[in-house]
Amino acid sequence: MESKKLIIGYWNIRGLVRHVEYVLEYCGADYETKLYELGDGPDFSKKVWFDEKFNLGLEFPNLPYVIDGDFTLTETVPVMFYVAEKYKPELNGETAKEKGKVKMLMAILHGLKWDLTMHCYRSDDANEGLKLSFEGLENISKCLGDKDFFLGDKLSLPDLYIAELIALIKAFDTENTLAENYPNIDALHKRVDELPEIKAFLESDRCKDFKFNNKSAKLFPS
Repeated sequence: MESKKLIIGYWNIRGLVRHVEYVLEYCGADYETKLYELGDGPDFSKKVWFDEKFNLGLEFPNLPYVIDGDFTLTETVPVMFYVAEKYKPELNGETAKEKGKVKMLMAILHGLKWDLTMHCYRSDDANEGLKLSFEGLENISKCLGDKDFFLGDKLSLPDLYIAELIALIKAFDTENTLAENYPNIDALHKRVDELPEIKAFLESDRCKDFKFNNKSAKLFPS
């Protein structure tokens, strides 16, 4: 029998899972999170994950994962698309053009998030991280323009994804320059975080007070 509760697996950090949580919470999905803790330095053992990694029925074992009854899926963006399709498919776009734009934006945003995350593990230079962030936001800001959301007046997956991405960028931005340089992006971040479902999540104990990165990172480690 298929379980009604989704199981989400990830490290006990914000990392990539907070993006997934935004979708789960906005959709009102019933879920629980399985957290894995990286070992302490200098070895930073991943044993707690490796002990389960190949025993969960995952076709391509990785974190984050979702287990939905007898169905499993890995990789952040596909998991987000799956949750949206299951509960609120309009988040994935409603026409061929909207769906194409949503997929394009998700690829762009996830690429930027990955670049910034890798910077955090390779360097302790927050200023350089901010420079990379602003370079990445240039075309994203142009795409958003003066619209409330990327699809105009309709919320979609990229809006939920970018909220957590901007939270990371603001961690680099110690002098709070984002609002001056990209006011439309800053406004979108606030708009998403004020959605009733998201606001309730951010103020709840379900929103764990985790750091952005794992213990081995040079910036914002747990």
